[in-house]
Amino acid sequence: MMTLCKIIFTALLLPVLLLGLPEPSWALQPHGAPEGLYVHQMAHLLFMGALAYLYLHTRRTTALVSKGWRYLRHFCILLFLWNLLAFTGHAVALYISPEHFINKGTWAARIDSPINAFKIIYFLSRMDHLLNIPALFALMISLRTFYLEATEGKEK
Repeated sequence: MMTLCKIIFTALLLPVLLLGLPEPSWALQPHGAPEGLYVHQMAHLLFMGALAYLYLHTRRTTALVSKGWRYLRHFCILLFLWNLLAFTGHAVALYISPEHFINKGTWAARIDSPINAFKIIYFLSRMDHLLNIPALFALMISLRTFYLEATEGKEK
């Protein structure tokens, strides 16, 4: 009876999953102005606060001194800096318009001269992956260390 239910379920659900026509999912979701930007910026601030709290808590607690906790603190610092960079980049983007670019929307897009502080900060804020990737790498090492410590503890 259970096998028959599985066959019927698969026969009905699989075509729906395979033939369904989902909407495009874009990597960049623009926010409606200006409320969307306000909420997005508040989310960056809230995330920075949570990371700062986690960092301070793990630093103050004497029991959390292993290598995994140290890498988790590195993760918190790097992701805090990433949020700060993204927050600044979103704020500066308000002062950048499409006229400030050459070949906008292509692989050859460049910032047009004259170069000013807003354009430099905007350009640097687009390099957020230089903080985000190492942060995620530190998180991965931290979680791996916690896993190895947990499995080592079970073997004893």
